[in-house]
Amino acid sequence: MSKTGSEVESRSENIQAVLRYILNHDGATKQELFVHLGLSLPTIKQCLSRLLSAGVIEPAGKISNTGGRSAVTFGIAPGYRYAIGVFLSTNHITIVSTDLKGDVTGTERVRRKMDLQDPAYLKKLGELVGEMKVRTGQEPDRCLGVGITLPSLISDDGERILHGFIHDFTGISRSTFAQYIAGPVSLFHDSYAAGFSEIWRTPELKNAIYLNLNNTIGSCVISGGSVYSGDNGRSGEFGHLIMHPRGGRKCYCGRSGCLNTVCNTGILDSYTNGSLPDFFRLVDEGDKGAAKLWDSYLEELAPAIHNLRMMHDCSIIIGGYIGAYAGRHICDICRKVDEYSVFTENSSEYIYPCRYQIEATAAGAAILLIDRYFRGL
Repeated sequence: MSKTGSEVESRSENIQAVLRYILNHDGATKQELFVHLGLSLPTIKQCLSRLLSAGVIEPAGKISNTGGRSAVTFGIAPGYRYAIGVFLSTNHITIVSTDLKGDVTGTERVRRKMDLQDPAYLKKLGELVGEMKVRTGQEPDRCLGVGITLPSLISDDGERILHGFIHDFTGISRSTFAQYIAGPVSLFHDSYAAGFSEIWRTPELKNAIYLNLNNTIGSCVISGGSVYSGDNGRSGEFGHLIMHPRGGRKCYCGRSGCLNTVCNTGILDSYTNGSLPDFFRLVDEGDKGAAKLWDSYLEELAPAIHNLRMMHDCSIIIGGYIGAYAGRHICDICRKVDEYSVFTENSSEYIYPCRYQIEATAAGAAILLIDRYFRGL
């Protein structure tokens, strides 16, 4: 007798619950799953059997039990599959590979000015992706696909770039990239991908704003543990908050005074010929010019963070390229934000550096593909 739709759905939900618990706790025994998920032991055994046969989990060791046989711990089989994530920014192509746990296993960052109309640029992108696949040491058919993130809104079906103001690439389709890249290709908004990487293995994170500080400024609004996209998929476009309505610099959107114009990372790395790591190295070494520029940058960033806190009353995650260095400079950021405090709260209680310190945006694209794969089990 065939299963009803509700039975199939319930089975799928149970498998997802078991898989997510194992993922978020770096392994679990049957007894732990029984205690924490409220599922029957026969159901848990069925779910584990399904995940084992799919190759997604594996016995990861045993926990000694003085009262009987040792309990087997099941963990994610990280090397069974992998995914490739790409971030195309104004001046760089960034590519990462991740295992099934979402851990970054390989990175490559090449300086290349974005031009999606140029076949040579797309060919180079395809070559870099191919090289990353080889570097994983795994067969190509184990790759779940290539997720490409861009500083642009993407259509709901993932097939087209809706707004490509920066380099005039509005309307370019997913198939354009697929001509140069072997295997499945998906398109994602850069800030959506970066924000998703934060919540994927952090179920306790319910409400937050992921501030994506790159060559352009984006954001991701996390509400109730999920990404909030808004009515038109434009939620989180905080790069276009007007900070200087009169006399501000012109933004790529055509207006003046946007947050994009005063907090993009180009303002900082212009001091070190395009190298953000070198800029922060100089800050750490006490270089006066770098320190002054960093302080000036924070003078613009702090009121923006304050405004977001006032509007959303939630945690603010410092991400993007700046997020990679925010950990050791978080006190600088908090000190500036505290100058605007209204409720006498310390901003250190709600401002955090991003979880993914290594190429969070590209990693987020790969993680979205892994999540999609998991949901299909």
